Amino acid sequence: MEILNQFNSHVTALSKSPTLKITALAKKLKKEGKDIINFAAGEPDFDTPDFIKQAAKDALDQGFTKYTPSSGAPELKAGIVEKLQNENSLGYTPENILVTTGAKFSVFLGIFALIEKDSEIILPEPYWVSYPEMAKIAGAKVRTLPTHRENGFKIDPKKLAAAITARSKLIILNYPSNPTGVTYTESELKALWDVIKDSNLWVLSDEIYEHILFDKRTHTSFAALNKEAYNRTITVNGFSKCFSMTGWRLGYIAAPVKFVQEASKMIDHTTSGANSIAQKAACVALAKGQEWTGHIKKIFQERRDLLFESLSGHPSLSPLKPQGTFYLFCDISQSGLSAYDFASRLLDTHSVAVIPSEGFGIEGYIRISFATSTEQIKEGARRIKEFMDNL
Repeated sequence: MEILNQFNSHVTALSKSPTLKITALAKKLKKEGKDIINFAAGEPDFDTPDFIKQAAKDALDQGFTKYTPSSGAPELKAGIVEKLQNENSLGYTPENILVTTGAKFSVFLGIFALIEKDSEIILPEPYWVSYPEMAKIAGAKVRTLPTHRENGFKIDPKKLAAAITARSKLIILNYPSNPTGVTYTESELKALWDVIKDSNLWVLSDEIYEHILFDKRTHTSFAALNKEAYNRTITVNGFSKCFSMTGWRLGYIAAPVKFVQEASKMIDHTTSGANSIAQKAACVALAKGQEWTGHIKKIFQERRDLLFESLSGHPSLSPLKPQGTFYLFCDISQSGLSAYDFASRLLDTHSVAVIPSEGFGIEGYIRISFATSTEQIKEGARRIKEFMDNL
């Protein structure tokens, strides 16, 4: 018997994350001394703020190094409740909160707690690369919902209605979106709810980029639309993007109490509670981090403008102006190459790392992260345009 046949088929069906794969390759090449422009990274280039790091040091000195309750340290859950009330107009109690080892695990729990064999997940495309892979682990069927550049890659409520079947159990919303950088207004979310309310769908609302919005846009949490939406929404958030805490691995779920009770069982038997020191630091991040998030949003908007303007001038490139996140989605279909071939050749010949769009469920685009310095953005944009000219 072949060794491969001895593994769980749900696991062998998984694909490696193209984002992590290309990011790791870019870092490897850079370590080898090559002049790599890394536009692949899915994390801010800023260090974690000093006041958060100091809180972690204080936690160590205070001996806060033991297990916390598996659902999260009480003081952090209380801080999350306060944050959600003040920033998102969401009234929760600590019993509605589940702290997890990274927001990615929050998404996984949201899927796995609801999905049974043959259940369907509705997944708007383009989507973050890990959503369909998590669905595979859960044994779910993914029903992709195409969106289009002409509509800003936003869900058409009529097409959503047509996609819902008797087996549809969950729709995943991610806004601001990775990879497109688009977001939804309150009225657009209400239009989606008008469709969802008459179905059996739950909503997993991944709002990890909520603080990185541009041009004075504001964020509306799906669960804040009304009481019915509140009772059928799993809100996912975390500390990685807005507080530059990617390596700290800390996220959270806000959801109906019964969902939290069921999902917490999986934490009990997998990771146990999240890192105690990271949780202590996160309390301070929530309490004192507003100035920091405003600071990085301003910087990211300046970088967005620089990158968008740099690429917009090229006749064969068609970038989509991001409304949020630190990603720019760029149409490279006029190159005549697949997105994967474009990204591979760009890295090989011009030492620029970008993410091809196949992993996001769509052809003909690359995702460019502007979570890097203005000097790198200028040089990277120059190299991309030069690469296009040389094709």
